[in-house]
Amino acid sequence: MVAASLVPLGASKFLGINYAGEPIRGLNLLAATLTLLIMVGINVWGKGKLKLYGVLIGMAFGYVVCFLLGLISSVQFHDVLTVAWVAVPQFEGMWQYDFRWTLLPAWAIVSICGALKSFGNLILCEKINDAEWSRPDIRRVGDGIMADAIAVTASGLFGGVASDTSASNVALSNATGATSRWIAFAAGGLFILLGFSPKLSAVLSIMPTPVMGAIIVFVASFMIMSGLQIILSSKPDTRKTFVIGIPLIFGLSLQALPELYAQVVPWLRPLFGSALTLATVLAVTLNLLLRVKEKKRDEAAGLGAEG
Repeated sequence: MVAASLVPLGASKFLGINYAGEPIRGLNLLAATLTLLIMVGINVWGKGKLKLYGVLIGMAFGYVVCFLLGLISSVQFHDVLTVAWVAVPQFEGMWQYDFRWTLLPAWAIVSICGALKSFGNLILCEKINDAEWSRPDIRRVGDGIMADAIAVTASGLFGGVASDTSASNVALSNATGATSRWIAFAAGGLFILLGFSPKLSAVLSIMPTPVMGAIIVFVASFMIMSGLQIILSSKPDTRKTFVIGIPLIFGLSLQALPELYAQVVPWLRPLFGSALTLATVLAVTLNLLLRVKEKKRDEAAGLGAEG
């Protein structure tokens, strides 16, 4: 569902469409297609370390193509040049906190969904790094979720935006084969650098829409395939079929036809805020309900063994 939620965003940026009924922009489609082909070509036919830089090479190529097609103006590049290399982040309002009980239900749903999303991302990381992977290491995954929780809490206390594990970056590491933890340290250093360097942030802020669309389509392809592999690796039985199928049906229906749920009662609206949230809550609920009889059977077997 994380991958499926990226489909509308990736497709709209790839085609250059901002709202329903808007015609496809030919130049946008051309630039996005060329950028995607470069990324795919390097990843499929690239040798050695070249595959590690497929997305960066494709992104740089996309910038050039967009400039030649007039999708980026020289004014934007000039604005980037005028931005300072180093500056101190602003901390205005950092210690101004507010708490509202009315947001508690929505916060609980989002927190549970975020934790489960991180759970899935961490399992995918394990699978990528272990060719003989069969089941997750719950203790190691739990440590990862705790680290994620600490990062989110720190972001909130310091007045920053929420941080989270990135499914698209996990898929990107799968695509490139780059899974060393040293990359994580380097990425962390880069984020710190971005916090003190407005110029680097400005370069990313003018990223053309076609380049964004190409990158999203590229990483979503790996996310979809990885998700299917995890689902099918456990040989789904009847219970798992419903636990997986029903949430996907309603999650995709919310994504494709949101007007179907326009009249949902107010207290349930946070549940229908996104397809990912709805599918996650349904999956967890169904998993608990359909395991009740199984748990009772296990308990009865345990009592029988003791007798």
